[in-house]
Formats: sequence, structure tokens, C-alpha cells
Amino acid sequence: MTRATRQTTLASMAALPAVLLVVFLADLDVARDPKPPRELPAMAAWVAQHPADWLTASEIADSALDSSLPRRTELWHASYTLAQHLAPRLRNPPAAFVRGGLFHWYELSAADRKAVLDAASPLLRDPALFNDLHRPLFELTHDFHYLLRSAPSSLGALDSLRGIAAANGLFAEYRQTREAMARMRLAQFESSRASLAPHELPALLPWRITTADEPLVRRILVELQQRSFDAAKFGQPTQAMIEYAIQHRLQPLEGLAPFIGAPNVIPDVLRARLALALDRAEAASLIELGSSNAGTAEWVPYQLERARYEARHGNAAAADAHLRHAAVKGLDAAVLATAEECATLLHDEQAAAQFRRQLAATMKQPRVWSGTCGTNELCTSAETQVYSAGIVEIRADAAQSDQIAPYVEIYADDARVAEAAVADTRRFALALPAGVHRIEVQLVNPRIANGAQRRVRLS
Repeated sequence: MTRATRQTTLASMAALPAVLLVVFLADLDVARDPKPPRELPAMAAWVAQHPADWLTASEIADSALDSSLPRRTELWHASYTLAQHLAPRLRNPPAAFVRGGLFHWYELSAADRKAVLDAASPLLRDPALFNDLHRPLFELTHDFHYLLRSAPSSLGALDSLRGIAAANGLFAEYRQTREAMARMRLAQFESSRASLAPHELPALLPWRITTADEPLVRRILVELQQRSFDAAKFGQPTQAMIEYAIQHRLQPLEGLAPFIGAPNVIPDVLRARLALALDRAEAASLIELGSSNAGTAEWVPYQLERARYEARHGNAAAADAHLRHAAVKGLDAAVLATAEECATLLHDEQAAAQFRRQLAATMKQPRVWSGTCGTNELCTSAETQVYSAGIVEIRADAAQSDQIAPYVEIYADDARVAEAAVADTRRFALALPAGVHRIEVQLVNPRIANGAQRRVRLS
């Protein structure tokens, strides 16, 4: 480019703003942006003159059914079709169409309702919109499977649907979403374990860990064994995970060793139990001696585990001392079963036989439930200990409900062993191995339609 050409080009560029300013001053209407009208008939006329105004078309779709126009349904459809054609990737048009349709749901034909649901389905993939719309949509349609198909792929969405299914007596759907959640947790772990920090892994677990979640617990234990981490960064879900791993003797436990020295992360009693599970009896003793609440009922699980540990090592006096500490609340089935096991390990058959007789006697005693909201009445969850020599029977009676039956799940040592609706009275026969078992009964639909507490009497 020559010097003269450059000068000419620059002069032209400098003159262009001046020319535009002259045009602007000569016709000030150029700067005015006329606003669309707010009344519905005027908006329709506006769109006829401005067919590219998809925002106004969306507003018409939102409010057309609110009007008294004789052809308001046609206007609702036509405005949505135009707005969707002009802005196919934006959610304003379908959101306006769906909002208008939902407010007038009972006035719509079956075809119009289907059109609303078809438009709403892609919107529900957004977690925030799903959270706002899923309950109103179910109340209008009672179509659970539509919501399940349209829901975002998230644990939160599945949990919301699980709650809807349980509350409305859709118990097969409740089981379906419950199992889908367990699969999704595993899938999330596999897809994100490399990107998640170690302290974020326990948060993938549910607040109540059962044997259905055990594969995920094992994977997290392996991951923690292979990675270094700061135990102080871990939060509340870690406690339930460690307690479950100890209770069920999962491996590998070595990766949890840093938590032995983390008093602000897990309770002292759990630190002592973890030390014992890792064969660090001296460390467990030091934690027990230094704890401010040692000797309370909270420490009974540790005392029982320590008694078995000492018996396996042939320390009869130490095992007996820990058994006495464990009996702080009396000789319940767990204490008697541990005493029988210790006596067997120490080859004291006479004492073992006596403890077995005492255990058999507990089967004839009235069952005591904890966590109830009345005399043996289940409102959310309740626990008891049973000694089984074969079959354990539990009777459930619906004490307060509505047309939807209470639905209970029964767990033995964290394994779901029975579940069913309790329309009136139901007896559960649990085939359990001989020994002491921790039984938990959960009520998955705790509220009736008016919000009152649903109750089930246990015996």
C-alpha cells in the first residue's frame, strides 16, 4: 500500500464518524427504540408488524391463556411457534409456553397438555428448573415416569423423585429410584475420583450407609490407601464411613490410619476403635485414657471390641475388665454374646455355656425399641437388638395413616432383609444367622397427606 493510499484510507475512517453524527442529528428518530405495547391485542398487532421480535412473542405465549380473547388458545400456540422458530436455542419461549399452560392446565385438551409436557421436558434437564417444576407437574399429571425420563442426571433429582414415589404410594417406583441412586453414586465415583480431592470422596456416600453402598465404601478405602491426604480436611460423612468399615471389617483399613491422630475430625471412641482394628492396641489405650467421656455408654462398642481383641490374645483378665466396662448399661444381648465369644476363645466352656443360656433367656423378654416417638411407635426409624437362634419375627401395625399405607424397610446389621407396605397388620419373619443382630426399621413415607405424622406400632 502506497503512502497516498494509506492517507486516503485514514482520512475516510476519520470522516465516517462525522458523517454518522450528521445523519443522527438530522433524524433523531434513528436513536429512538420504540417499546412494544403491554396489552395483549396490541402486542399481537405489534408482532404482526415486527415478526422478528421473539421476546414479545414469548410474552404473548405466557399471557395468551389469561385473556378472554375468543381464539386465545390459537394465539398461545402461534406465538410460541414463532418465538421458538426465532430463538430455538433459548429457553425463554418454551418456558413462557409451559408457564401459561400449567396455569390453565384443566382448561386444556389432551393434545394441548401433551404439547406442554413435550416443551417442558428439555427444561427439566436444568436442575434449578427441575427443582421448581417437578412437584407441580406431578400434582397436575401424576405421571411419575415422565418426570423420571425428563429429570437431570443427578442424585438430588433422583432423591426428590424417591420422596414423591414414597409419599404417593408408588412403592415399585420408590425401589427403582433407590437402586438407581446407588448405581449413580458408583458411576460418579468412577468418573470423578481422579479429579476429586481425597476429602471429597466420603461425601459421595449417603448419610445412612447400608450394605447396598458397600461396593462404594470399598472403592473409597482403596483410593485413600493409595493417596496421601490431610485428615483435618475431612468432614462429617467420614465418621459414618469409618464406623461402617470397622463394624463390617472391610479392607483395606490402612489408608484410614491418619484419622487415629485426628481428634477434631472423628470422635475419640471411633479413633480408639480404628486403632484397635489396625492392631494398634497401645494407641487405642492412650486415646481411651485421654478421652473426657471414656467410660460412658458411647464407649460400649469399643469395650466389646477390645474384650474380643484381648481374648484372641489370651488375656483373660483384660478381656473380663473390658466386658465389665461394657456392662455400664446392663447385661444386654450384645454384652452377653461378646462374653460368650470371649469365653469360647479362652477355652472356658462352662462360662460359655452359661452365657448361651442367658442369651436364650433374652429371647423371651419384651423387645425394647429405641428412637420411637411413642410406646414402640415408629415415626421415622427405630432400633432394637435381638438374639436369633433362627427366625426373628417382627409385627408391624399401622397406628396412624391415610389411604396410602405406611411402607417400612427392615435392616439387620445394615443389610436390608425385608420391606413392605403395612396396610393394617404385617408380620415379618427374618431368617438370620445365630447370634446378636442390630435391627433397624425405617418408615420411608413418614407424613400423611395433611402433613401429620404417620405411625407404625412395632412388636
